[in-house]
Amino acid sequence: MSQKLPVLFITHSSPMLAIEPGKTGPLLMDLGKQLKKRPINAILVISAHFITQGKTMLTAAKNLPTIHDFSGFPSELYQLEYNAKGAPDIAMQIQRELSYNNIHVELDPKRGLDHGAWIPLQYLFPDADVPVIQLSMAWPMDVTQAINFGKCLKILRNRGILIITSGSMTHNLYDVGYDDEKPLHYIKPFIDWVKNTLKNHDIDAMKNYRELAPYAKKAHPTEEHFLPLIIALASSDKDELITELDGGVTYQALAMDNYIFGQYS
Repeated sequence: MSQKLPVLFITHSSPMLAIEPGKTGPLLMDLGKQLKKRPINAILVISAHFITQGKTMLTAAKNLPTIHDFSGFPSELYQLEYNAKGAPDIAMQIQRELSYNNIHVELDPKRGLDHGAWIPLQYLFPDADVPVIQLSMAWPMDVTQAINFGKCLKILRNRGILIITSGSMTHNLYDVGYDDEKPLHYIKPFIDWVKNTLKNHDIDAMKNYRELAPYAKKAHPTEEHFLPLIIALASSDKDELITELDGGVTYQALAMDNYIFGQYS
């Protein structure tokens, strides 16, 4: 069995995923059971909802509070807690490792987990028994920077660190509807292009996805929810297995595709 841990890209979609698992919840639960068979020292999460202006931050708290960073949702969502333990010592190790690649990282001793982190984790690791660290995306970040960032993270996979990037396969909130039987016309062409590009591990094409992928700017009016997928791809090797977990489409505009880069069982 390879000691290198996989990289995950998870579509966290709407916060409603926390109480409406749909197809995605069971897929992530099954994946988590497989991952638990591997020796994991800590989980490193990169979420579209932890963006820091001009710098990179890393959580270093011993206990990570659950951040309910959304509004206008049912009250039961705000009662959910994911009682994750942090790993300050491992956070400092990651800080040093990234500094070797000229990425200056500051430690945050107070910040907890945003919904892009704790909602997937509640399905993957429901017992919250694996330490968690969250790494921010320094903003502004473009696709080339995301690729370089991902490449710098690759070495952590051999150090017992499970990398989870959390975003969304499509993320146009202006187009959200309520008929899940009728995904919008641009969803399938876009996700099919992404699937084929990932299958070929074509980072050059992905670097130019906004020009090459059909309806890219419609699927992602802004890039912060797609960059986590690019970071995950760049954290993988060209010859690695890539596995898709298809969670369907919710709210007509939110494709729930998830990807695993590398061996996971």
